[in-house]
Amino acid sequence: MPSETAKPSYTNNAALGIAQILLWGGSYFILSVLSKPIMQETGWSYQMVYSALSLALLISGLVLPRIGRIIDAYDKNYILKYAGVTMACGLILMGFSRHFVLYLFSWTIIGISMGMGLYDALFASLGKKYGPGTGKVIVQVTLIASLAPSISWYFLSLMLDTYSWRTVCFIYAAMLLLTIFPLYNFVFRQPGNTHSKRPVVRDTLQGSREILKGQLYYLLLVHFTIGAVVTTGIIVHLIDILSDKSMSMTAVIGTVAFLGPSQAGVRVLELLVSRKSSLLSAVISGIAIMAGILLLSTAPIVAISGVIILGMGNGMRSILRGTLPLEIFGQKQYALIISKLARMPLIAQALTPFITGWLIQQFSVSVFLYIFCTLAFINIILCCIIIKQTKKNGIRI
Repeated sequence: MPSETAKPSYTNNAALGIAQILLWGGSYFILSVLSKPIMQETGWSYQMVYSALSLALLISGLVLPRIGRIIDAYDKNYILKYAGVTMACGLILMGFSRHFVLYLFSWTIIGISMGMGLYDALFASLGKKYGPGTGKVIVQVTLIASLAPSISWYFLSLMLDTYSWRTVCFIYAAMLLLTIFPLYNFVFRQPGNTHSKRPVVRDTLQGSREILKGQLYYLLLVHFTIGAVVTTGIIVHLIDILSDKSMSMTAVIGTVAFLGPSQAGVRVLELLVSRKSSLLSAVISGIAIMAGILLLSTAPIVAISGVIILGMGNGMRSILRGTLPLEIFGQKQYALIISKLARMPLIAQALTPFITGWLIQQFSVSVFLYIFCTLAFINIILCCIIIKQTKKNGIRI
């Protein structure tokens, strides 16, 4: 039987948000600050340095289904607790990396820790802990976590002013060792005497297999994968897109600055406005992303509007990664389902910068935007098909 659902608290959500800021800062965002000194010292190219991040995303996608099964099977959530320890080990190895092979190996470990501790593993754990109340918790946690780029970039830059990039890796690793385990242990503490592992019910396993072979699962998988490709491709090349419109670098940086606040703003709106359906939010998110791309493909005068609308759509999308599968499939086997759904989007996300870079180089920014606008439109159609399929299957949305 599934463990009894708990009641969320603002203290727990704040602790989870802080943990997410630290984990995102030590993985996804760390190269934004450290890449330049790494290249200067080692002589490695931009592509070599950033290929490690793509490798980490790929690794996290490959390990997530296994992580989901572990989270689902055990009452005591030790996967999240040790994410900080694992990431710290990767950063320590990165700090010692004198050869590119060791550098890649360090990012392999960081990739495992990303699978253990970032959104997908967290959403799986929250769904198991809070059940129907998970949606509000996800919105609150992602709202705090949306500060990760600003806080981590500032803090890392501050350290880099005094220390070498290798020392920064060691200091950040020490921070992770001291904070992540206590924070997650506080939130996911287990009362009294509980079994460390729950018995696996045959009917439950059979039910999860049927879900993973069902049409709704594959529709959702394609929807999430296209969404990951579209948002990653546009955000990675956002400066290139704006520069292509003959905007000055000052204007480009000023425009890009609206992305983060718009993502955070839509999460605040999610808290204030009662949502009746995650599927309706998915349609709105899809329309916002497509509208943002369309605006970015037109005149520079509407570039800020395009970035804001795109940011709002992407801010909603990150929440929907957790709430949509829960609404469609329910709490049972949620951890396994959400981790399976995360694999292909993460692999696609890892490959996207290489494919989009080639696309822009071979053709143009305009062709790239037209293709991605088409993909965004396909994703809206997929949402409509998913809504129709849920009604057909008798799922109340």
